[in-house]
Amino acid sequence: MPLSTDSNTPPWYRQFWPWFLIALPGSVVIASLVTVYIAFSGADSLVVDNYYRDGLAINQVLEQDRRAEALGLSAELRLDATSGELFVTIDTVHPLPEQLALLLFHPTDSKRDREMLLTEITGGHYRTDLNQPLLSRYYLRVLPEPDRDWRLVGELNFATADQIILRAE
Repeated sequence: MPLSTDSNTPPWYRQFWPWFLIALPGSVVIASLVTVYIAFSGADSLVVDNYYRDGLAINQVLEQDRRAEALGLSAELRLDATSGELFVTIDTVHPLPEQLALLLFHPTDSKRDREMLLTEITGGHYRTDLNQPLLSRYYLRVLPEPDRDWRLVGELNFATADQIILRAE
């Protein structure tokens, strides 16, 4: 018995159900591609790739802290948001370098880390200009340039405060 063809039935590509059945796996493929893109573009930078090297460097960090503590160093860091300047004042009787390095580490996004050079204005007073405003929390490190034999540390949320006292850990 031959198959009957109804001339009023539209071809398959003009019907709803074939497209509905094709759309289900198609949407899953698109969603998986979007998920892969998000996973690779937003990868965490919190995992240290060379933990052995970082473990060996801990002794140098401890020595920097001991040296700052032995010198009795502490510093006040102050942000002037209107002028975009950052000031550091160190109170000590020991001679200080002409420049300091200020390292800003963002807790979760290494792309937002910064390193700035502070220049001495007068004895113990340093300043630098910011190219972009600081609006979130950072871990701070102040080190002398170029030898970096001591360090002062702190943590500041620039969204809520504009100054901090930095000390040796």
